[in-house]
Amino acid sequence: MHVETNNEAKTEIKRCKNCNLPSNYPGIKFDKDGVCSICKKKEKVYKYKGIEELKKEVQKILKNSDENREYDCVVGYSGGRDSSYLLYFAKNVLKLRVLAITLEHDFMPEQTKKNIENLANKLGVEVKFIKNNALNKSGRQCVRAWANKPDPAMCATFCTGCRYGIKKLIPKYAREHNIPILLVGNTPYENINYRVNLLCGNYKKFTKATKIKGYAKKLFQNPTYLLSPSSMHKQLLDFISYEGKKKKNVNPVTIKPFYSYIEWKEDEVIPTIQKFGWEYDKTLNSSWRSDCFANLLRQYYYKRMLGFNDLDVYYARLIRIGKISKQDAIKKIEEEGKYEKDVIEKILKEYYNLDYQKIDNKIEKYLKRN
Repeated sequence: MHVETNNEAKTEIKRCKNCNLPSNYPGIKFDKDGVCSICKKKEKVYKYKGIEELKKEVQKILKNSDENREYDCVVGYSGGRDSSYLLYFAKNVLKLRVLAITLEHDFMPEQTKKNIENLANKLGVEVKFIKNNALNKSGRQCVRAWANKPDPAMCATFCTGCRYGIKKLIPKYAREHNIPILLVGNTPYENINYRVNLLCGNYKKFTKATKIKGYAKKLFQNPTYLLSPSSMHKQLLDFISYEGKKKKNVNPVTIKPFYSYIEWKEDEVIPTIQKFGWEYDKTLNSSWRSDCFANLLRQYYYKRMLGFNDLDVYYARLIRIGKISKQDAIKKIEEEGKYEKDVIEKILKEYYNLDYQKIDNKIEKYLKRN
């Protein structure tokens, strides 16, 4: 079994012989051969319905909607890699009348803003900007509260308000303007549950109840979060309320082309959107989720405190389903998971008025205790 040593915490981090997930991943266990319990489960094989089935579904919805509509669909457009390709796909492949909705927030890199303008202009798509004050206010307050007593489980709060915007503001606009379809760019490989499961702590099961108990415990340990009831409310929405059964016959109808119909392929996606002038900020090292500094901060501190983050989990799944070799995945993680200290320092100072070194000193103490 491959073993790494965390010198700061002075603990051993074992990694799965197959998928490379670490031993501190929530709920993970290893057998005598060094294979993790997630690898031992049968990985779901995704069977895509195909482009023709997608077109049929789209036309069926449009046929039953108001003929006087101005737009056929809405695309939540962050300016990132996935949403940019989805916008292209909706306009140039599905041939739909598309409205792009961008949730404006304070943590957008300049390159992301350029991507939004460039791609939309070249595709001939109108962009509607909606201010996401929930992320601006609640997300910022949560990072500041977290900095008072850093804890990896509460890194999930950095993006508080983001899901609120995606799940509430965009569908609401589509309903109010009679737009029948909401296209979403999710893929089956990005279901990353560890971030919220960390809240469950020592509980054996990851349920709503154990998450709420774990969350309450973290609030007790760091009462700074209690200074903003509105942020706590948004956190609970993020952690709990958006999960569960999907309601049927709700407008707009949500369709996930790359989850159910067509496989998302990076070697096709990147060249396609680059033709329309899309780029990512090279200081971020990766094209994946490069559209928000709050997420970059979150990924940095997961890596700093746990030794892994979303990249490790994403590539572990790709290894398990045979999309990439373990060796290539490790290389990708090393290349894309580099975070420059001066970039993180700048983000903390400019966007949150926080001091990097003060936070790092607290993290050092946390790692020694744990």
